[in-house]
Amino acid sequence: MSGLLKALAIVCVVLLIITLPLALFAWDLGRVVFNPPLVKQIVTDEVVNSELIPLALAWFSKDVAYERMADGVAMTGISEPDIVALISYLEQPEWSLIKQEVLPPEILAAWTSTTVDGVYAWVDNTDRVPQIVWAMEPFKARVNSEHGVNSITIAYNKLPTCLPAEIEDFKTRLAAAPAGTKVLYNLCQFPEPWHTDQFQQYVDSLTNVVENVPRQFALTQELAQTNDQQGVGPEALKKQLRQIRFWMNVAWLIPLVLLILIAALAVRSPETLARWWGLPLMVGGLAALLPLFVYRWLITNLLASGPLSETPPLIVTEATRSILRLADHIFQPMGLQAAACALVGAGLLVFLFVRQRNKST
Repeated sequence: MSGLLKALAIVCVVLLIITLPLALFAWDLGRVVFNPPLVKQIVTDEVVNSELIPLALAWFSKDVAYERMADGVAMTGISEPDIVALISYLEQPEWSLIKQEVLPPEILAAWTSTTVDGVYAWVDNTDRVPQIVWAMEPFKARVNSEHGVNSITIAYNKLPTCLPAEIEDFKTRLAAAPAGTKVLYNLCQFPEPWHTDQFQQYVDSLTNVVENVPRQFALTQELAQTNDQQGVGPEALKKQLRQIRFWMNVAWLIPLVLLILIAALAVRSPETLARWWGLPLMVGGLAALLPLFVYRWLITNLLASGPLSETPPLIVTEATRSILRLADHIFQPMGLQAAACALVGAGLLVFLFVRQRNKST
């Protein structure tokens, strides 16, 4: 074998060792990310069964409470809609109970299915943005039933009992208000004779909110009104996703082509095949095994210090668990593939060792 062919073969060996882990990762990433049934199954299960939604709503409640304190209306409830004031008291346990009442699995599963299907269909069709339209009628009907009243009960029970000063404040405002004018109650549980009327105010307020909810909610309507600027926008993103999917689907061809090149440049017998294929397959396979031992730690720390750094710890924990579940579908099969490559490489090297030993004896 000439020096040039040997040098080219060595370059191919080095490239094979480098690209084998990357090709396995790209292939398995594409196999999961561009697998609509799998993604839909995982996302639906997380949305329906995890605490992500209650935790996010609890975070929103705290923001409402902070804004009210900053605006100087905290704990008054006299200058804003009843429901807006009431939700500032809710925390994750209450939101979990409310989710069970007004967001049953069938509603969440339908919204998730519509969203996932819309996104994947958009990648392949000619629409500028994904067509994602949530049917809101089932949700509105659920809230307008006894489940909505149950939700109000859950929230109402979080209010503290009214102090005498708060009752007097309400009486004063009620006496000063013109006849027939609605007077909002302070944010506390009033005793009778006001209790029933106060509770009904919250129910009526919820009814008014639900009446303003459209029958259909176009999730991507605002996105459709934006224009691509400097390569950033829906059309540019679609093009990039198509390119990424293509390269992920053909990633496995790169190490295969390198193996064929090595064979063409350097292999002249079973022994040279074992020598030139065995080492890069074993080293590349072992290198591809390394992420299997660190990916959970790495993803957890990247999320905590990056995209989720400003979110509450409980949301970080729940979101990280969900993302790690998806990552398991990527890295665990990748580990098996890497182990298979390493074993094949090791087997070839053992074959080479045995053949050379037999020749020497």
